[in-house]
Amino acid sequence: MMSALSILSALLWPCVVLGRSGRLLAVQRQKPRPFMVDTWGQWQLKRSDLDIFMHYMPEDNVVACGCGKCGSTSMWHFIYEKKFGHPWEYKGEPYAQEVTSERWEGKVIHEKDEVEQASIMDKAFSFALIRDPKERLISSWKSKVSCAGDVYGTDVLTRDFFTQRLLETAGNGPSSKVHCLSLEDFLAALQKVHQAQKERFLDRHFLPQTSGCFFKFPPEKWSMVATASDGEAFYTLAEKLGAQGAPAPYEHASTARVNVSERALALLDNVTAAEYEMLGQYLPEQHIIQPGVYLQSSANPSLSSFHLEED
Repeated sequence: MMSALSILSALLWPCVVLGRSGRLLAVQRQKPRPFMVDTWGQWQLKRSDLDIFMHYMPEDNVVACGCGKCGSTSMWHFIYEKKFGHPWEYKGEPYAQEVTSERWEGKVIHEKDEVEQASIMDKAFSFALIRDPKERLISSWKSKVSCAGDVYGTDVLTRDFFTQRLLETAGNGPSSKVHCLSLEDFLAALQKVHQAQKERFLDRHFLPQTSGCFFKFPPEKWSMVATASDGEAFYTLAEKLGAQGAPAPYEHASTARVNVSERALALLDNVTAAEYEMLGQYLPEQHIIQPGVYLQSSANPSLSSFHLEED
């Protein structure tokens, strides 16, 4: 059973921040996340795919979708600037990807009706942002649950939450002793989730791309499927939004080295196989992850007009 303080943290997260010992460190003024705790003390998880899809802009007849750690924050910053004529300048919540907030002034709707979704996909320009699956998972691990926070810039205030939620989804149960995960342990937990066919309940940063934008409509049903490095695709998106002269986004990622063991690579192969089968033809380059050492791609200096935030 979870302690009373852990339950409070789950209910109010990220308002409540706990230390490694369970000691209350801080109470932050942020709105609660949509995750609750059931009577057995386990996470009662919300399907992430329902949050990701569908976001529709009726004025332009455009659907946009992007997975966590694919560059979705930058995609929505890009869209906001094209629609409003100035950059996103807000600080704090609600963030740009929370497109139903008042900051978007009703220009984006979250369409949930499946009949209406099908109708919109038949007539709209639809844009889906993707990323190499293996690179994306390593980026997610570094950002959310790595124990080497000082090396990878891991968000240590939310790390315990993401770790516990993943372990719960994998069926491991809560643990007061586990506050972060090695790359192998992270991938092993993901594999357990996949084996239990519970992928749709993963946090959006770990959610397979097959279960996000493409859960209902496969890539061939979308007008354009692109990575953040595809400048031509973003020029097209800008035109559909009635804007001109759009800069091309590029990846600006940590260059910290990650040791990828043989076991980690085998786990990566396993949990990303379905994504490569679905998206392989849309990925411009082969992934660069090999056993031993992996160096994540750095920024492309020739496209310095746009900064990609990997969210």
